[in-house]
Amino acid sequence: MGDEMLKERLKKVPLQSGVYLFKNREGQVLYVGKARVLRQRMRSYFQAPEKMHPKVKAMMARVSDFDFIVTHTEMEALILENNLIKAYKPRYNIDLRDDKSYPYIKVSMADRFPRVYLAREKKDGMSRYFGPYTNVTSLRDTLKLLNAVFGLRSCRTMKSRRRPCLNRDMGKCLSPCSGEISEEEYGRRVEALITFLEGNFQEIVQEKEKEMTMAARNLEFEKAARLRDQIQSIRQLGEKQKIELASPCEFDLVGILSGERENLVLLFKIRSGKIVGKDTFWLNRPIQEDENEAMEFFIKQYYDENLDIPPQILLSHLPSDFKLLEAWLKSRIARRVELRVPQRGEKKQVLDMLLENARLLLEEKQREENTQNAALLHLSQVLDLEAVPDRLECFDVSHLGGEETVASMVVFRGGQPQKKAYRHFKIKTEQNNDTASLAEAVERRFQNARQANPAFLPEPDLILVDGGRGQVNAVAAVLKVMDIDIPLFGLAEKNEAIYRPGSAEPLLLAARDNGLQLLQRLRDEAHRFAIEYNRKRRSRKVRASALDGIPGIGEQRKKSLLAHFGSVARIKEASLDEIAAVPGMNRKAAGAVLDFFKESGLGVK
Repeated sequence: MGDEMLKERLKKVPLQSGVYLFKNREGQVLYVGKARVLRQRMRSYFQAPEKMHPKVKAMMARVSDFDFIVTHTEMEALILENNLIKAYKPRYNIDLRDDKSYPYIKVSMADRFPRVYLAREKKDGMSRYFGPYTNVTSLRDTLKLLNAVFGLRSCRTMKSRRRPCLNRDMGKCLSPCSGEISEEEYGRRVEALITFLEGNFQEIVQEKEKEMTMAARNLEFEKAARLRDQIQSIRQLGEKQKIELASPCEFDLVGILSGERENLVLLFKIRSGKIVGKDTFWLNRPIQEDENEAMEFFIKQYYDENLDIPPQILLSHLPSDFKLLEAWLKSRIARRVELRVPQRGEKKQVLDMLLENARLLLEEKQREENTQNAALLHLSQVLDLEAVPDRLECFDVSHLGGEETVASMVVFRGGQPQKKAYRHFKIKTEQNNDTASLAEAVERRFQNARQANPAFLPEPDLILVDGGRGQVNAVAAVLKVMDIDIPLFGLAEKNEAIYRPGSAEPLLLAARDNGLQLLQRLRDEAHRFAIEYNRKRRSRKVRASALDGIPGIGEQRKKSLLAHFGSVARIKEASLDEIAAVPGMNRKAAGAVLDFFKESGLGVK
């Protein structure tokens, strides 16, 4: 749809609150926004190009259509915008990335009997997370202490048992698996743990002191000594806080700093006057939003998934619609939440400290990016490229004697791995031919891109294959047929020689060359990813085929057997009664399993 037709349609957009969506020629959503008055807000995108920011201008050059949804209130528009951004993940909306460099303490609240453990995973919206922690060794020591003091289970899967495990005998577990503690009492222990992790350790100390006194009166001196040691450990852990405010206040502190391409958001959680948590996020700014707009986006995204919302959230930048955000936060937890920028006092001092930490993080990342950018610039020079590449893709193949042949595609952007963009391919023909397999993988990659599959977009600025002259020329033939003009190179492990299509002599760089080291990291990552996928497929094949063909054993029973015993080897060693006791099994089916292994010559117990 042409620009004039879009402007004509714009005249019919209602003067009401709502959400608008900009789309490209293929119908993909490029941007989602909300507006108090739809027509007025959308009209700002259709002004003269010279008046628009370059990034907005670049986005509008791709817009071929738009859509809108009218809402009754601004609150409805805010919630709908948030949901649509999560659903479509538009290219030109701010992208929130959690910094997963450091682990968290996770309390699995979704479990009937929760456990506490170290986690680096994406937050699930149901569990409680505390951290992140920069010192993993110290974190493991903390977890040992928490398990010793609170006695929560540490097993990954809890199964009912008559005899408790060794942790119970050592006093490290309350043994919910054997019914020694009720769900209600266990829940109180979990609440006490969370209270401690939120920074209020004095309550726990007072309870432990009462228990110690009672144990001493009852002449249980070993128990009293153990409680004394726990109290000392709790106090030492509680005193490790870097800062304590004069008043036992509770608030979140959010600061934002702008880098060249991203915003850094740093969040401190203050509970009982202490910093009990720190989160780091990076916001990609596709169309150069200012700090106030970025702050609004962050608050919506973060607190939509995190219900640990304090009465006050202090900010370095106040969004223009902060009253609307306060109303939305109130609707989430049924009590008032205040958003404001501290101007003086100790809260302002803590904000200044947070921003200083953010500045140091941003400078560290900038130094790292400068190093990678220098390597990319050097690479473009030694490879005689027309432009400095940003997105690099590498392909590799893995198989075992031609079986389960797979290929990998790994992606680096700005010199850094982009693991969400990694892809793997199951090669359609079982073959011991790396050259043909590489050619097939590259061809399928670009076929998907031409079909506008977002999983394979955008296309790379440089392609690398693991191999020498033969592999490079085979892939070059595929690119030529598909009329794709992207720089292509091969990196052979022998002498780390760099090959290009049609060239007889390879390029040899010094071992310390930063451009070569970048290509080696890319190649090695593709090799690792391919091998992992090959092993996974071969393992799956072995496990599945070992139980195939047994009369009366379908997919559900196979899953139950493997879940119960853990491996085919243990199933082979089991008795008739043990197999029959598995959920979904009976003696007839158990007999069929034993007969199968006996007839196959594998032996039974």
